[in-house]
Amino acid sequence: MKFKVLIVFVFVVAVFKVPAIQPTLNTESENSLKSENVNADSLMRGLFSDTISTPKIPTIASKANAKPSPKNDITPVETKITDLEIPAIDTIIHFSVPVKLQRVKVDSLLFLANPFFIELVYKGLPFDFNWNVKPDFRTLYYGRKATTLSDCLLRPVETKSAEQSVADLRQYARDQIIRNAADLYVMTFEDLPDPELYKSHLIKGKSIRNIRFVTDDQAFSHRRLIVRREQIGPWQYKAKADAQFSQNYVSSNWYQGGNSNIAILGIITGQLNYDNKKGIQWENSGEWHMGFNSIAGDTLRTLSTNDDVFKINSKIGIKAGGNFFYSGSVDFSTQFFNSYNGLNSTEMKTSFLTPVRLNVGVGMDYKYKKIFSLMLSPVSYKYIYVNSRTIDPNLFGVKTGERVLSEIGSSFTATYSCALSREIQLDSKLTFYTNYQKVEIDWETVFNMKINRFMSTRISINPRYDNTVIFATGENAKIQFKQLLSVGFYHKFY
Repeated sequence: MKFKVLIVFVFVVAVFKVPAIQPTLNTESENSLKSENVNADSLMRGLFSDTISTPKIPTIASKANAKPSPKNDITPVETKITDLEIPAIDTIIHFSVPVKLQRVKVDSLLFLANPFFIELVYKGLPFDFNWNVKPDFRTLYYGRKATTLSDCLLRPVETKSAEQSVADLRQYARDQIIRNAADLYVMTFEDLPDPELYKSHLIKGKSIRNIRFVTDDQAFSHRRLIVRREQIGPWQYKAKADAQFSQNYVSSNWYQGGNSNIAILGIITGQLNYDNKKGIQWENSGEWHMGFNSIAGDTLRTLSTNDDVFKINSKIGIKAGGNFFYSGSVDFSTQFFNSYNGLNSTEMKTSFLTPVRLNVGVGMDYKYKKIFSLMLSPVSYKYIYVNSRTIDPNLFGVKTGERVLSEIGSSFTATYSCALSREIQLDSKLTFYTNYQKVEIDWETVFNMKINRFMSTRISINPRYDNTVIFATGENAKIQFKQLLSVGFYHKFY
């Protein structure tokens, strides 16, 4: 017990000696304060009694009016503890030494805006419950929190940035509104609109024109920087043209032998989409593939058709809620050129407008951003028309002697389009149709890999299964497969 009293005595003496030694006072003041002695008996008596001893430090007079003072001139003033709001013995006063603060530059708009002008969106109260509570047995035993020496040490001043102070002020205002006037909130954070819907929101401003490419090299001073014009409004369009080919020439006297060949592929694609950002989306796309190649040993034709398709797809959707749309779709496809069964064959497989395919579906469409779409059509209409009479209609499911197939069934279409990287674009489309007796499945996956500004590589993989075809006796449907790899030029139109 005596040891504790001695520690308290040394600490109290040090506290009262610190204010007496200030570097800012003049020499005479320092000498005057250093000459004063503190009455330790009164301090100890006030510490362990029911009163507080408040030392009264004499006023330091000027040099001219300075008078000698008694050696012990500190008179304790007795004050009852009951007059104070905080008990004297257990009271800890935290203070900090003032230092010169650094000036911080802050955006003036942060303070010009009213910090209470906040959005009334309910975000919920912060969940700050501490599960890892460790009991303080000293507090349970003594009835109050024990005071340690570390509580009496100087603590650094915690300073917050201006942005954090304004954010805390607004959060405090939100919490008060939640506790006292929660009826002022009209929506929650989950009810806010998706920012993805307003990505292409119109912002009025001056357009940038006549931008030139500047370089120190005079040889390139004539080049101009092409700036894509921003598409404003609900309509968005784009188009692309690819010209890809491969060629191989082998002379007749080449020592290893071989045959010359050439392959040409032309692709034109375009999209025209409408989105009013209010629940109506209309997607339109079209593509035309024209591919020809020369086959060694074919004496009937110089070039044979290896890819020929013309497609138009249209889908309109009305928002039903969330990512779901009430949708209707129309898919049209046909061929323009003649294609034959094989080498030196005169049996045609397709010709001009043979066949003409039309699929119409009505149902529900689920869309995830602009990456994935899955449309289920419980009611789907399939129409096939055969224009040429020299082609077997059984190849398309049309009965012999007829030219038209018309039936009702169900279908679904899943599309996935994503940029795997800046240079690689993946497009995949899976279609399924059934007339409740037979099925038709088509899955096309295309990788478009950009080499540079003018050249690209295209890889196309297309498996297909169709047992709606009318086969001869003893034949069954088999999986069909088509793959194509080509390199060539491309150009985008915006």
